[in-house]
Amino acid sequence: MLLGPRLSLSVSEVDCQKALRLSCSEAFSAEDDATPLFDASFDELCELASVPPEARARLSDPRARTILSNGWQSWSFGGELAAGERVRRARLVPNINVYTDGPGPLEARGEVLSRFISCYRSGEARLLLASRGSPERAMPPVAFRTDRESLALRVELAAKGARFEKGELLAEIRLFYREGYFPAKDALRETFRDYGHFERLAFLGSDAVDRLVPGGYESWYNHYTKIDDGIIAGDLASIGSNGNLINEYYLKRGKPTVFQIDDGWEAAVGQWEPDPVKFPRGMKAFAWEIEDKGMIPGLWIAPLLVTKSSKAFSAHPDWLLRDLRGKPVPAGFNPGWDGVFYCLDISLPEVESYLAGLFDTIVEDWGCRYLKLDFLYAGFIEGARRRPGAAYEHYDRLMRRLTSTAVDSRGLGVAYLGCGAPLEPSFRYFPLMRIGADTKEKWEDGLLKRIVRHQGRPAAYTNLTHTIGRAMLDGTVFASDPDVVFCRTDRMALCETEKELVALIDALLASQIMFSDDPAKFGSPGESDFTKRVVELYDSLAGGEYGAERILGERGVAEDVYSIFSRDGRLRGIANLSDRPWAAGAYDPSRAIVLHAERAGPGLTFEPRSISLFLE
Repeated sequence: MLLGPRLSLSVSEVDCQKALRLSCSEAFSAEDDATPLFDASFDELCELASVPPEARARLSDPRARTILSNGWQSWSFGGELAAGERVRRARLVPNINVYTDGPGPLEARGEVLSRFISCYRSGEARLLLASRGSPERAMPPVAFRTDRESLALRVELAAKGARFEKGELLAEIRLFYREGYFPAKDALRETFRDYGHFERLAFLGSDAVDRLVPGGYESWYNHYTKIDDGIIAGDLASIGSNGNLINEYYLKRGKPTVFQIDDGWEAAVGQWEPDPVKFPRGMKAFAWEIEDKGMIPGLWIAPLLVTKSSKAFSAHPDWLLRDLRGKPVPAGFNPGWDGVFYCLDISLPEVESYLAGLFDTIVEDWGCRYLKLDFLYAGFIEGARRRPGAAYEHYDRLMRRLTSTAVDSRGLGVAYLGCGAPLEPSFRYFPLMRIGADTKEKWEDGLLKRIVRHQGRPAAYTNLTHTIGRAMLDGTVFASDPDVVFCRTDRMALCETEKELVALIDALLASQIMFSDDPAKFGSPGESDFTKRVVELYDSLAGGEYGAERILGERGVAEDVYSIFSRDGRLRGIANLSDRPWAAGAYDPSRAIVLHAERAGPGLTFEPRSISLFLE
């Protein structure tokens, strides 16, 4: 193992894992985009993790293994890659890449770049690495670079701008080998156990279920930005009056239920005051009305962003993150937000004070207790920050302050959902985290997939891929938010089988159930029957723990097909995300609780874009 310059390494056994602690042997300042921690060969990793010889041979076979690519933030790709697969960056619209790229050098040809955690898998054999950090203080985010052929590993930090003192701990990497999905997940849970961050979400849970499953309504995936006082008031009045999913599964059962107003309430992105035309009564009136209905008031905000039409852009140009030439740094592109938009320089004390005051207003004055913080990746965009220090240091300081109110002045719990957020720097403050790209009421976006090649494109397919690919993080690092489920039939391009696939993957592999359907329009036969079916399935699956693994075809060819299974062995299934039927044996259709397959010889052929589940 080759250490980076000015570093020392100690290796110990903790919780049946190897803890690799990297410290400074002398003081230094990180000036490069990436600070190398160590290089290790595959054999060295296997020796440290005590990988059995037979498993080592399986993991060495490129036709039989996958390598995890866990992207930088919520919308970046997350999932297992087989031989020949790679994550592509967007083209034609370069500002899109700012959504998914992380700090440091990009992924090179012939390697897999994974952030925060990495995993090599062949069958049941798993070799995992995780950047544990420290519950006491922030540490630089970690990147794992794996050579596809040799599995040689380089581990590096995104610490540019930081100053480290002699003896200071830079990183703690956990390394372990496990046979089986749930033993690996249990080990990952042990890795992050001491953070205790899930306790902040207890008020969203319910004694009626064995695990935390927050849920409720959010306005985005139906109305989008076309909301106003009348539309939101109508949804609020209707949500408890008919057989919609949230009423049937949450409200009628007395479970804590969120009612969250999404983008469209504000005067402008970066001008976080209610639009006086659309919401003349303001947000405080809605928060109290939501509480009167027995629900938790929620609000969307993108606190780090600024658009050209906002007051902040013209009144506080000195607050903007700028490049070395003094030009505002683009933070992305959205045609609904004046095209190119920008972000705040979060190193500035006045920016921090402004945002802290804004959050105090939202929580204590308006009464919102479920805050969805979106586009948080903007805290790490490269720029000429006015104050010294690394991006991760400024981000950690700000997020710690913005999420510091766990209980409001009335003694009521406050939760924060991270979205578009860098996963490793955020998890201690956002245990509730969006775990993939935005979903959509259609399966795929052909333009963004084939022409632009946007890995974080909003689509049901993209969202499901990420939810499955990061399933092991649910209940270990995050209470994962998979985005919304759909029950409606109007303004809907997903067929019923696809909607069922979304609803079940979200319930099986994540920890929050939200929907955006218009409750006032509930009642069509198709929507009503589908909703009842989903509630029945949720009830039958409640209390279990489930996992998923990608299936490799002949000669290691990757399939868009996943094996679904439960910890207790009672449930098995197939999720076929591909556009073609997929054949498999050893499934008994008489044991199915969900079946979208036909007999084909001794086995079954599973329909495209479907899920089938069987009780053993």
